[in-house]
Amino acid sequence: MASPRTSEQPPPHIDPTQAPVAFGSWAIPKLMLELQDAELFTRQRALAALCDLVHDHERAYEAILSGCMERLKILLQDKDDLVRVKTTEVLYVLASHSLGR
Repeated sequence: MASPRTSEQPPPHIDPTQAPVAFGSWAIPKLMLELQDAELFTRQRALAALCDLVHDHERAYEAILSGCMERLKILLQDKDDLVRVKTTEVLYVLASHSLGR
């Protein structure tokens, strides 16, 4: 019988920029922490993943309850243009849901 191999490396077909989505119920809390990271790339990646997640109304509700709106208000003042654009996009998606109004 073959024994299963374990590796710390993700399979080659998994996009590392989408990794936060793979955490299931921990996705939103993890993304909230990453949005506060000092590294620009981490904030950009977290915003992209959050934008994908909040298209689902249940995830949008979870994001709002986790305090996402306060963090997004702070990110609107970020120095980086991409962070401000993605923040605006997340806010737009949240506002398009009936629960975000």
